[in-house]
Amino acid sequence: MKIPLYSRLIRRVSSLLPLSGLVPPPPKPEGISAMLRVWNEKDWLEDSIISIKDHVDEIVAVDTGSTDGSLEILERLEGKVKGLKVFRMERGSIWESSKFASDRTSFRWLLKWDADFVASADGMDGFAAHLRSLDPRLYYYINPKLIELTGDFGHQLPRMRVRGDIEAFTSSPAAGYVRVDRTYEKDPYPVKMPCGPGSAPYRLSFEGVRLAAYYRITEYDGVVGYHVNVKPAIRHLLGYFYSQWLAEGGRGRLEEYAAEQAAARWGAAGLSQAAEMYMAAYARALSPYDDKLGPLPGNIRALAARSGYRVVYRDGRPVGRVE
Repeated sequence: MKIPLYSRLIRRVSSLLPLSGLVPPPPKPEGISAMLRVWNEKDWLEDSIISIKDHVDEIVAVDTGSTDGSLEILERLEGKVKGLKVFRMERGSIWESSKFASDRTSFRWLLKWDADFVASADGMDGFAAHLRSLDPRLYYYINPKLIELTGDFGHQLPRMRVRGDIEAFTSSPAAGYVRVDRTYEKDPYPVKMPCGPGSAPYRLSFEGVRLAAYYRITEYDGVVGYHVNVKPAIRHLLGYFYSQWLAEGGRGRLEEYAAEQAAARWGAAGLSQAAEMYMAAYARALSPYDDKLGPLPGNIRALAARSGYRVVYRDGRPVGRVE
């Protein structure tokens, strides 16, 4: 979350209001609640939960209509992982599912965690210790970093090597998830397809956190984990069309929308062919993992060893992927 300097200064002063008694102290007890929204994330779901279970006090997982076995994984883990609570809701917008999950958390810190995020032990240990060290009387918002792995475990998109998708903030009625509409002057998609999403300006709907003025926006330089965007080709395809589907009202099933759009724009005969076409274009946009980001930790190397996904090269350039 990028905040102008003058706004940060105002927030810095306003953040002291709880010390004066003009703002009540944070209402929830000390601890960290992680929340996950889950829809067809079976590939790395269990690894994601296992990677954070020893660093947080509870995990609130909300399944929004998975059909790939994700719910069964959650229900199996619920009896084994201390603090894991599993809920179900009908699939809706991302901000609705985030609000549903956040309303069911119990502790002072709310950590937004996705089912394809996998923490490194050192990274999450340091970040959890940082959260617990902050003044319990004040309200904070922190946006730590993730390293992106996509296509397979040895590649990244050049423009998206490090991401800021994780959010951690003091849980209270004064902070919540809302719809955010953004207008892009240029096509925001990293992978270019013929007959793409539309000409600029392009309007998309996402979620955002609305914070009271007394929330202090702070920095955390450490890397917490990895975004393991290594999924079946159809999941990558649905991700490409997801925001467009939302922007057009989110009516009907995303799969049907994606199939219709791929047929109209690319001449694809069904989701499978559309996914193959998209994955070939996706692979061509990839570049090798940047070694300057550091070696992959042991748990990520273990995932890579068992993964069946591999980017394929021809004449020194990526041209596709096998799975």
